[in-house]
Amino acid sequence: MSSRPLRSDPVSPALPPASVALMSLLALLVLITGSVAAASLPRSPAAPFRVLVYSGAAHPSQDTVRAGVEAVRGLGVRNGFGVEATDDPAVFNDTDLARFHAVVFNNTASAPGRAGALDEGGRAALRRYIRAGGGWVGLHDASASTGEWDWYEGLVGAALDRRTPVQTGRVEVLDHAHPSTGGLPDLWERTEEWLDWRTDPTSTVHTLAQIRVRDGIAGLGAGVDHPWSWCQIYDGGRSWFTAGGHAPSAFLDDAFLAHLLGGIEWAAGARPGDCSATQAGSFQRTPLTAGGLLDPVDVAVAPDRRVFVARRTGELEVVDQRTMRVSTPLDLAYPPETVARSGGLSALVLDPGFAENAWLYLLRSDATGGRLFLSRFTADGDTIDPASEKRLLALPGRRTTAGGPPPPSGSLVFDREGRLYVATGDVTPPDAPDAHSDLRGAVLRITPQDDGTYTVPEGNLFRAGTAGARPEIYATGMRNPFRVTVDPASGTPAAAATAPDGTVEYVRITGPGQVGRPYCSGGAAQAHQAADCPRATGVPAASAGRHGAGALSGSVYDYDPESLYRTKFPEYFDGKWLTYDVVGRRFTTHSFQRAHQTFSDPRFGPVEVGELHSVNGLFGDMEWHRPTSAVFGPDGALYVVDTGLDSGTGRDGGNEGAGVFRIDHVGDGRSPGAGITVDRDSGSAPLTVAFEGAGSGAAGRARVTYAWDFDGDGGTDSTEANPSYTYRTEGRFAARLLVTGPEGTTATAGHEITVGNTRPRITVRRSPDGGMFRPGDALAFTVGVKDDEDGATTPVDCARILVRSEAGRPGPLRPLAGSRECRGSIATEAGDASRSGALRITARYTDRGAPNAPELTGSASLTVRTALQEAEGFTTTGGTHDGAVTGSRAHASGGRALTEIEDGDWIAFDPVHLGGIRSVTVGATACGLGGTVEFRAGSPDGPLLGSLTVPGAGAGDVSPTTALRNPGDSVRLYVVFTNSAWDSESPDLFTVDRLRFHGPGAGRTGAR
Repeated sequence: MSSRPLRSDPVSPALPPASVALMSLLALLVLITGSVAAASLPRSPAAPFRVLVYSGAAHPSQDTVRAGVEAVRGLGVRNGFGVEATDDPAVFNDTDLARFHAVVFNNTASAPGRAGALDEGGRAALRRYIRAGGGWVGLHDASASTGEWDWYEGLVGAALDRRTPVQTGRVEVLDHAHPSTGGLPDLWERTEEWLDWRTDPTSTVHTLAQIRVRDGIAGLGAGVDHPWSWCQIYDGGRSWFTAGGHAPSAFLDDAFLAHLLGGIEWAAGARPGDCSATQAGSFQRTPLTAGGLLDPVDVAVAPDRRVFVARRTGELEVVDQRTMRVSTPLDLAYPPETVARSGGLSALVLDPGFAENAWLYLLRSDATGGRLFLSRFTADGDTIDPASEKRLLALPGRRTTAGGPPPPSGSLVFDREGRLYVATGDVTPPDAPDAHSDLRGAVLRITPQDDGTYTVPEGNLFRAGTAGARPEIYATGMRNPFRVTVDPASGTPAAAATAPDGTVEYVRITGPGQVGRPYCSGGAAQAHQAADCPRATGVPAASAGRHGAGALSGSVYDYDPESLYRTKFPEYFDGKWLTYDVVGRRFTTHSFQRAHQTFSDPRFGPVEVGELHSVNGLFGDMEWHRPTSAVFGPDGALYVVDTGLDSGTGRDGGNEGAGVFRIDHVGDGRSPGAGITVDRDSGSAPLTVAFEGAGSGAAGRARVTYAWDFDGDGGTDSTEANPSYTYRTEGRFAARLLVTGPEGTTATAGHEITVGNTRPRITVRRSPDGGMFRPGDALAFTVGVKDDEDGATTPVDCARILVRSEAGRPGPLRPLAGSRECRGSIATEAGDASRSGALRITARYTDRGAPNAPELTGSASLTVRTALQEAEGFTTTGGTHDGAVTGSRAHASGGRALTEIEDGDWIAFDPVHLGGIRSVTVGATACGLGGTVEFRAGSPDGPLLGSLTVPGAGAGDVSPTTALRNPGDSVRLYVVFTNSAWDSESPDLFTVDRLRFHGPGAGRTGAR
């Protein structure tokens, strides 16, 4: 190995003479000018290209270093690119670096002051080289070369924290599209010195491969994500890293050499590859609806990119993405009672031939909620004739007596053979004796016919004519299969279902069979052992969220290389199953084995096609409320329905945060954003509306232009950022904003304005906001309605008010004489001592519209709290030492408790009303220094309402109590933990499990 750049190295014999002449000419130009700026580096080189292998301050094993150099040289010879090698840091200057398209850091470990490390001049040259578009490749110990150099740590992507002993494990290959991992097996068995990182780089880089942590690699740190190889665009250049290459044997492995070759070629710009697929900020979310969205549950996208949205309240809406106009071609007009007690409109799908036949299918309740229909309708442009309905199936409806509406369950999806899968959902007991004649809680498979009937395809669970069984059933035993999808490539259905024990199962249904209870024997509906049943293939279950709704199934992505849509999802996601967690408010991707594999290590059994390979997070930088549907459109974008918080606080009558969103992959260059806010969205004519292009603009303060169309006629009415407009005629108008950014990129937003009718204003009162109740209490409330068109003296129609609550079952509303108010109560369930949390009472009222304007909905809500509050259910935490941390504690109620409590930390609950509350008991574990718990109103140093002491370690579980003073109003209640004797060398104060408030609270005792 030379100590200087091998400028005289002959070019590989594989290179043509013309290439040699070209490279000689470039070298001559360097000598003539004396200095070539790094900006002159070719950004898209044609082969051949040149690579510098740098080994200064390298790995302690010189055998490994030499093996790395020879491996890259060999790759150059076989693949037609030039290679030079050195350990002399003097090569890091603008002139020398300009000769290379990529620099390989060959196990370098150039800590400050170490021989061969880069000095300030060399570091500056490397920065200029990368910023000019240069490529960087790092092998194994290159991640240890950081020292105090933060920029370099960013270039690598992570800093080495510790190493494990050499041992055998497996690497999960996630990206089968990138040139460095495309040819690798799904599970790559390797004997390695495995590396841990100071900070998990998952969100800042694109992970190509990760360590399979469940292989039990000794010495590997805790955590789910352990990236092993990744890439990124960093500071203008290309960076690729692999944790492999710790020993000479790695460079004799053909698979590792192929991995390294792909990384070098990508870093040098010689081969394309997306390195943004999983990075935070690589996706852009565009709202397709703005305000007033009540109970959206499902979405489908037509070939012309019109977006169909199903709302549980019975409306089917269509969003035209060109104009952002929202129309309602079908309204099933469910009364409030049906919406409150049944599934309502729960699913939709477009026929595979929709472009020609305009057929769409709905899964819906009838007007009473007593039956559930699978119906086909025919669209005619933006209208749907209710008379076009063809009812394919009818089955008993889903009704609930619990608080709040049934969870959004049931879905529809076609496979490529034109077979329709129907997940019917269920809230009935899962072990009913007539299970196989009951289509609820099952996945059905039928083939719709042109005349509005259906046939049953071959291969379902039961043959036609089987006694006590319905042939439409494909898979059964799932208590509530919320969503079902079909892998377009394999035709395999997949679903997320709630199991009888309350967990959520991710299930790939590889054939007809039983997924869970009830069990069967020989096709008969009997309660036997699971082994007696044909069974579908299940993926390991995950925890369900509260109220039985946890993770839901999205689509399996089918990458279309022919699609011209610029921001479609990249090939990385091809074949991955997207899932989303309603309660955890997060998205994940499930990858599955693409081939059978066996392994040499006896610890690792064989794996088969279709087994779960890996689970990874997605959209970690996006905030969600309750996503309930996510499907890929024909354009390769993802369309998501978020039902919002169901808080009713929005003045537009919709769920807070609800919307339909399109998610585009924008990679390293963001498109402009578009968003609209208005000071009012309804009123009598003439109506002047102030618009703001809030949320609009482009990254880096790039210049954008605005084009507003207020009346929906297709013209441009204003080019200001924040204009106003006066509507003089009555009706519903779709205002549209078109934002144009650099290079012609555009974004669109819309907002509906109603002229001639004013949105009703709703109040919910009597139970104080944040008031406490005990299980079994009846919570009284009053709903007030103000409507400008109806006037102050017109009695309100209480039947038009929809009340929901997670606290319990609302009773009928009664009008209050002489006012526009209705009175009602909510019966909470007695004996539910474990119930904890902040629960909403939400009221919505829909007016009757006006002659030239549509109906409008107003809403409002208040919060009630159970007398038992789990400490980890706080609204927020903070304090001198960044607040408390929720930790797993097996003995705690709910399995979790507050930990890492230090002097000055606090938690807060908001809102809280202490009317009728006399005292509070804190359930804590005296496992530390001990201290004081203070209850304060409004702020951590606000008025003191009460305090108690938790003893130090040795006292075990304790339950001290203090009297509480009522501040009179709803407040943010701060629980402050203090002990002035605490310092950084002291243990934590204690752990806190729960708070139990004593007194009648806001409720009155119901019948017992």
